[in-house]
Amino acid sequence: MRIATNSSKIDISKENKTASLAKNFSTFLNKGDIVFLHGEIGAGKTTFVRYLINYLQLRSKKSLSEVTSPTFNIMNEYQIKNLIINHFDLFRIEKTKDLQNTGLFNDYKSKLTLVEWPEKIISKPKNRYELFFTFNKDTNKRFLKIKKIIFGLEIKENLGENKYVQIKGDASFRTFLRKSKGKTSSIIVYCKKEKKKNLLNYDAINKNLIKNKIIAPKLYYQNYKNNFIEIEDLGKKTIFEIFSKKNNDKNLKIYKDIILSLLKIQKIKTKKIKNFMGDYYKVPVYTNAKIFDESKLFCDWYVAANKKKKDIKKINLQLKKIIKSLIKKIMLKNDTFVHRDFHISNIIPCKNSYGILDSQDAVIGNKAYDLASLIDDVRFQTSRKLKAKLFSYYIDINKNKINKIEFENDFYILSVLRNLKIIGIFTRLSLRDQKNQYLKLIPYAWKLIENRIKNKPVFKDLKFFLNKNFSANLRKKYAN
Repeated sequence: MRIATNSSKIDISKENKTASLAKNFSTFLNKGDIVFLHGEIGAGKTTFVRYLINYLQLRSKKSLSEVTSPTFNIMNEYQIKNLIINHFDLFRIEKTKDLQNTGLFNDYKSKLTLVEWPEKIISKPKNRYELFFTFNKDTNKRFLKIKKIIFGLEIKENLGENKYVQIKGDASFRTFLRKSKGKTSSIIVYCKKEKKKNLLNYDAINKNLIKNKIIAPKLYYQNYKNNFIEIEDLGKKTIFEIFSKKNNDKNLKIYKDIILSLLKIQKIKTKKIKNFMGDYYKVPVYTNAKIFDESKLFCDWYVAANKKKKDIKKINLQLKKIIKSLIKKIMLKNDTFVHRDFHISNIIPCKNSYGILDSQDAVIGNKAYDLASLIDDVRFQTSRKLKAKLFSYYIDINKNKINKIEFENDFYILSVLRNLKIIGIFTRLSLRDQKNQYLKLIPYAWKLIENRIKNKPVFKDLKFFLNKNFSANLRKKYAN
């Protein structure tokens, strides 16, 4: 039996039709899915859920449970191997406070959530199935209409034609889904906040990379009005995910290959690209003023969150003065295409080379910036020995093109300022966006800063200032 399109009303008057439909529908469900079941008492919601859960149990060769409506205890839980199913009935819920106490969407990404009487929910998840159970006046005919909702929009396609699975996001406002059909797949990128940068500019930069024979996601479809684009899926495992399963000091060859890819990126001269709206996007210059604004995120968020209120203003005034002094000591020109987040979480093996992700923040800036981003990557710890080898490798293959003293000076300064910025951003992600997982990376960001300022005269004032105002215990605050 093929499940009909979203617009179809399916006759489920006979129970065997309900059973067959539930069996088919169960094959489309994944961990993290949410299913809303609408309909009056007696419309067939719980019967459908019973067959759905029982078919999932049969498929896993588990004994069948007696599935009843959790009208009185609000939620029944079923476990089928590593899948937890939460079956809610919100009929008795009267107040929003009572709904919050049910734990309705707690850790929902690791479960399958089925909800009867979802009309009680005010703030609905953007990705869900909506099932509408109805009957005729004589109640002898029952019908079911199924809708697939993604980003709050109804998907006009046969249900089950494509699978949509939410995948790991990043520090931006974007949400990512992998859309797959058989062996083919694509990535849906949704972004409502800052969507110009994260959708329009992102695609423009990708076009620039592709034009210069760098692998980046191609645009398949855009629905900018409704805040999403569909792009090429370059693969499921980034270099970060690959390295995380190995001894990272054995990855020198891959790092060297990535540096060769970086050299290709640094040769890009195109500064204007037409976006999918038909307008030209000009790659901005990474000015000293912009570097300062980003570095002071450390002041605006980390200092504000970790120092006494009476000391914040004085500390920030002193630190901003030191940051400005360091920026003035940067020697190289802003004349190079800079990805700005060039680290192994944004690099993916693809087509016997490497694909580049997350390029929306690209600028024309300092040649040392992306190398600092790669070598002093806060998300992945590497030894000082490996860092030194990678830096030397870049210098050796560019020895006739760069001034080593100037490049090294800028590499150190930009690495330190970048990691001050990152500490500020990670603090902001926790306080503003409740993304607390980034806090655990802050102690290593401090270590990266300490490593770079240790024996460099240019950091004399910064080293003294940081040691005076930020103790070793504070720097380790979020460890483990």
